[in-house]
Amino acid sequence: MSRSDEPATVLVVDDTLVNRLAAAKGVEREGHRVLQAEHGRAALDVLAAQHVDMVLLDLLMPGMDGFDLLAAMARDPAMRDIPVLVVSAVEATEDIARAIEMGAIDCLPKPFDPVIFSVRIRTALEQARLRRVEQDYLRQELAMRQQERLAMLGRLSAGLGHELNNPAAAALSTARRLNGSLSAADDLLARLVEHPEAERLIRAFDHVKPAEPVRQSAADREDEVAVVSARLQHHGVSEAWTRAEDLVAAGVTADAVAAVLADLGDGAGLAVAWFGVRSALGHAARQITDSIARIAELTAALRGYAYLDRAPQQAVNIHAGLDDTLTILQHKLPAGVTVVRDYADDLPVVSAYGGQLNQVWTNLLDNAIAAVGGSGTIIVRTRRAGDSVVVEVADDGPGIPEDLQGRVFDPFVTTKPPGQGTGLGLSISHQIVTDVHGGRLTVRSLPGDTVFSAEIPARSPARRPDDR
Repeated sequence: MSRSDEPATVLVVDDTLVNRLAAAKGVEREGHRVLQAEHGRAALDVLAAQHVDMVLLDLLMPGMDGFDLLAAMARDPAMRDIPVLVVSAVEATEDIARAIEMGAIDCLPKPFDPVIFSVRIRTALEQARLRRVEQDYLRQELAMRQQERLAMLGRLSAGLGHELNNPAAAALSTARRLNGSLSAADDLLARLVEHPEAERLIRAFDHVKPAEPVRQSAADREDEVAVVSARLQHHGVSEAWTRAEDLVAAGVTADAVAAVLADLGDGAGLAVAWFGVRSALGHAARQITDSIARIAELTAALRGYAYLDRAPQQAVNIHAGLDDTLTILQHKLPAGVTVVRDYADDLPVVSAYGGQLNQVWTNLLDNAIAAVGGSGTIIVRTRRAGDSVVVEVADDGPGIPEDLQGRVFDPFVTTKPPGQGTGLGLSISHQIVTDVHGGRLTVRSLPGDTVFSAEIPARSPARRPDDR
């Protein structure tokens, strides 16, 4: 016996015993189990207590009639999807139309033809089975999408935690060092104000223009510090090596140091120490500012990425979403990977679900980063196409194997090694672009040139993301 022919449970609701028995006999001939109820209230009790696959319903009954039962079933999520076939002597067209509008799948007049009755039973049960299959599929799809969202959130959270920890730790460490620098500044100021040429010593290095920063090896930098240290020692400056490191870090050359110290006499040590403290305080302030700015940048990007405190559907700036996503994924970009932004100037805002689109950009960029490995180029390109916008993510990685190109948007298909991908990212991205937004997501791939292209209509999305 096939799945569609498996015995079902059918509830016959009719206030006339003869009619109930006739309908029950017809159902039993089809091999199904029969339950009976003589009015709407009794039918509700049966529906609440037992699993029912279908209802055969008379409309004209005392107390709770068929219309009342249809209304009650429509209000109950557990009952509203049970198919109801009206079997009634009602002949008024408006009553039949009303029953169908209230949820009945069809209306069979009494007395019914046994052959037609049998066909209607089989058809209704098959429709109910297909509806259950569809609902099971949608539940599985929702579970898969949630699984991918959680997996992606886990990946992003780990990376963001690292990205936020670095500037936070740097700011905290620098702030702690500030106490020492401020104490040193207090001690130096106390000594400087007692010197007869205090003002000149304090301003000694003000006119020195730091040299342009040059990339140096550790050995070259150490050589330069040694030269400056020797100049300082020549002028009797104590802690010459430490002071020399401060001066070199600030971009002051050995020649500039010599020119300044030649005219300072016994105040040279104080002048150099004061410059070192000032440089340390300035460096600390810049480092704390840069660290806090990085934290603010990541926080703003995360807020924009997730569309926190915003309506799910709104006017979306595609470029802002791409930039936020790139910021969030910055921790995954190796030093050898170059990202090129090729944004169109005339790109309009689109009416869309911004958070969902950012999930698409994340999946496409994450795949591109994995494809290029430790070195390569990723191009994020936008352009206008009529009433739509097009976002392309291209990479110069090895490309997608030809036998997989036609299946990359299928669930569980992935080119990543086992354990490194769920195979759901592109499938979900395809659903978001095509089903939710009414657009297109395509791919073309050759070795050294893989391009994923998402076309998003600027108008309102095709449906809500959670429509079922």
